[in-house]
Amino acid sequence: MFTPAAITQLAAEILGSDWKAERSPWEVLGSLTSPETDEFTLHVDDLHHLVLDSALAGEIARFTGHPAQSSGEDLARNVAEAIRHYLSTLDDETQGTALYQELNRGAHFSGADYSDPETPCHPSVTIAGGTCSFYIDEARVAQVVVELDWLTASGARIWPGAVPVRITLDGGVVFSSTGTWVVELQHPEDGGDDSVWEYEIAAEDAPTEADARTVAAKRLLADLKSRDNADAWNGITIRSVRLADHSPTA
Repeated sequence: MFTPAAITQLAAEILGSDWKAERSPWEVLGSLTSPETDEFTLHVDDLHHLVLDSALAGEIARFTGHPAQSSGEDLARNVAEAIRHYLSTLDDETQGTALYQELNRGAHFSGADYSDPETPCHPSVTIAGGTCSFYIDEARVAQVVVELDWLTASGARIWPGAVPVRITLDGGVVFSSTGTWVVELQHPEDGGDDSVWEYEIAAEDAPTEADARTVAAKRLLADLKSRDNADAWNGITIRSVRLADHSPTA
């Protein structure tokens, strides 16, 4: 009888040279990884079914036949085919919709557990390895704790670089690592739109609105120094700040 770890080794050979298989102690768990894609694990559940999981989307295939009646090679081919089918749903046209829906459907919610005073477990939600806890502490302060280490590690295979993050509070964006801040400035005595100064600032350069305001003010001062009528713009103020999803225009 083939172990899950042995089956993943065979599946990796079928999938290609870019795939790597790893075995857990006792070979009860096997994992498959490949550059620029998801991570997959194969294990036997409480019902004695062979289960294939995606790190980002959860269970994607289940094999219910008795292992003694299937060869390791057949099982490995079925595992490889299930992975290929799953990846085929994440092409350029459907990835934006299919992936975020699958990730959200696989969210795991945990309630508070204070049975062990030394290691309290606060309410949390985990999506694709990233966890956010929202709870009231002993000082009656609302705490929001976000842990993205594992999400960043796995998500980097789906999105280039680190996983983008955006945090809002009561409808306002207080932090963003993606998008563009659009800052409009105007002299308070000039109500027309023809003399509005507009700056586009990448969120990676200014993750908060306060940062965007600071960068815009510095750019304005630099521009004014190059103008003969700089004094005419004394008193200019920021009229609006908004975050757009597009990249800064050239």
